[in-house]
Amino acid sequence: MAEGIATFIIDADESSYRAIKNLLTEIQWVDIVGESADPSQALALVRQAKPAVVVLNLYPDEARLLDLTERITSSLPETTVFVTSSDKNPETIIKAVRTGAREFFPQPLGREEVIDAFTKVRLSNHRAAEGVTRGKVISVFGMKGGVGTTTIAINLAVNLTKTEKKVILVDLNLQLGNAPLFLNMKPKYSIVDISGNVEDMDPVTIKGVLPRHSSGMYLLAGPARPEHAELVRESHIDRILTFLRSMFDYIVIDTTHALSERTLRALDESDTVLAVLTDDLAAVYNARQCLDIFQRMDYGENKVRLVMNRGISSRGIPRQDVEESINYKIFWNIPNEKYPTVLSALNQGIPISIFKPRSKLSDAFRQLAGYLDKELYPEEARGQNTQKGGLAKRLFGRK
Repeated sequence: MAEGIATFIIDADESSYRAIKNLLTEIQWVDIVGESADPSQALALVRQAKPAVVVLNLYPDEARLLDLTERITSSLPETTVFVTSSDKNPETIIKAVRTGAREFFPQPLGREEVIDAFTKVRLSNHRAAEGVTRGKVISVFGMKGGVGTTTIAINLAVNLTKTEKKVILVDLNLQLGNAPLFLNMKPKYSIVDISGNVEDMDPVTIKGVLPRHSSGMYLLAGPARPEHAELVRESHIDRILTFLRSMFDYIVIDTTHALSERTLRALDESDTVLAVLTDDLAAVYNARQCLDIFQRMDYGENKVRLVMNRGISSRGIPRQDVEESINYKIFWNIPNEKYPTVLSALNQGIPISIFKPRSKLSDAFRQLAGYLDKELYPEEARGQNTQKGGLAKRLFGRK
């Protein structure tokens, strides 16, 4: 693995600078190639050094240094910027992220947090040096429990595999995930076994320990026991997804509906978030709340796509009323299927796309996979999208 991550420090505070330098000096594979306490000179020095990472303290002039951050990220797209500050206000963090900063380190610095961030850069640089294609991450997030996220994630992964892409399903419902059960699989290893050893693994090893479904997709299961969920940290999600992107064309994540730090990290890393709701009042209400959170996280409609599951119902809230209520267009509709058919497929551990491939439900999953594959890989598109209506106008812009 490539050694020596070239790092530049921008910090006008002497004590903060020493803390950062001492911490980075402990990491043998990080090289400090430059430093500056003067924002007016820092950009020119960074451009000259062309480091892999810049660590920038927002003290003493937050507005000026945020502007400097944005100028670095825009002029040096290959350089990763980590921002640090004693100001832990969420608005400060959001502003930093919007400038293009990859991480925000509150002060005093957390050793493990910093090492994890640099480890991710190290992994990413290693994959890039090998010329590895960056896979796409699609997260399936439920607006509330019971809306069918696991079924959607599984059948989407199955159908993406049919497009001759390399696909892995990640069960990120870390306490009560059912993906292995729905697939009739009994994996020996889980995300717990992978999370602490990602940087020491290679594609041959990972494919040797992960089970492969008969459809062709791989599965990274959640912990075997609910209490083991705490062993998977937020930083592990970054490492795992960075590694999986180098191996697979698609990483489909089945998330929990709780907005935990690990779920938010997965959503942040995702290229597309399929936000699933049903046509009942609780789901619509939660959708409005979640979309507000996504707006504050600066997710636009090019990233968050609403999926109405079991949407054809005479007793549910009409689609038009749902869209007007939450001020967001529904991207995809997955029709209802006779419950005994779905239940039979679930009980046998067979995805509905395989159990009843000619049903309207299977057609919806197949078309969804085809549409996403066409959109994310336009140069490899096959056929023509059958979904009418297209995408809604972009709702959430950067402030």
